Amino acid sequence: MQRRYPLTRRLSMLVTATLLALTGCGLLGPEDDAPKGAGTKGLFILCEGAFGSSTASLWQINNDFLSPSANVVQNLTGNPLGDTGQSLYFDDQTLYVVLNGSGTIEVLDLSGAAPAFVTSIDVSGASPREMTALGSTGYVTAWGIPGILVIDLATFAITDTFAVDGLPEDIIIVNGQLIVAVPLNSDYSASDRVLAIDPASGQIAQTYAAGTGPQQLLYRNGDLLVSRQWFDAAFTSYRGISRINISTGEVTIRDWGTGGGVDIFESGSSLYVATLEGVVPVGADLSLRSIERIDGSLLVTYSAASDGNNIFIGSYGDFSSPGAVTVYSSAGAKVADFAVGIGPGSFAFAGP
Repeated sequence: MQRRYPLTRRLSMLVTATLLALTGCGLLGPEDDAPKGAGTKGLFILCEGAFGSSTASLWQINNDFLSPSANVVQNLTGNPLGDTGQSLYFDDQTLYVVLNGSGTIEVLDLSGAAPAFVTSIDVSGASPREMTALGSTGYVTAWGIPGILVIDLATFAITDTFAVDGLPEDIIIVNGQLIVAVPLNSDYSASDRVLAIDPASGQIAQTYAAGTGPQQLLYRNGDLLVSRQWFDAAFTSYRGISRINISTGEVTIRDWGTGGGVDIFESGSSLYVATLEGVVPVGADLSLRSIERIDGSLLVTYSAASDGNNIFIGSYGDFSSPGAVTVYSSAGAKVADFAVGIGPGSFAFAGP
């Protein structure tokens, strides 16, 4: 069966690699800001792996940044993690590892001093993307439905599905509602919709026209910030950001022109986005302050996040070689730099 890879990252990698091969020139999540647990401590990094292969990997880096551990799940289960590591979600001392290609969600217990494998949730055919939780219920966006899987996190059973007209990507909780970015329509044309959904009924409470290609979401100071990326017919990538006032519904849209990058996060009092060229602060007027860019250690910046004190940048050089994670302090000083698996794309932070 033909499988569609994650468009926002995989297509960026494909276009970038093609340009690199032709020109030799260098040329995007967070996911929900994770609560911190009291058990296992450190940084978890999900690497997507090579195309169409079971080479996704989960890495753990202790807080001293000196002792990286590779293949965390494989070391626990004896089996490879799987195909196309999509995203991480950390909640209530539990780490959920979403695998788009394999169609599973691997569950790890982080309440102890070391990770423990709990179970694998089979969501084959759903093409799972991003996850959030409200109480004991998990919600996973899925392109194969398309819609949102509803999971009982006590039993790990799928209890419902919410249909979405389009292909949903990031999902977060704001004021008790599911907020969902829909970057693509069902025919893979660009969408501009961000949805507010009742988590009990699955009914859409509000639709925001947030600008073309809404991808990653961040709720900050009463505003919903939406990083955006989309492609034209020639596969040229464009990027931008939008700000939605949740109280009034007012939407401010700012396009940044060509380029890629979707991860959006806070570090200290500053807002950042990951671009292909590095991590860039965003001004109060939603402009890119490119002169203050922070670079990763390899050719293409692929992902970025912050634990509140440090900035973590995932980068890669090609599709088959190890990637890298570079750590910067909030003051911009490089703290650490280490090799990880292919395509480091998601981060989760556990413990203080």
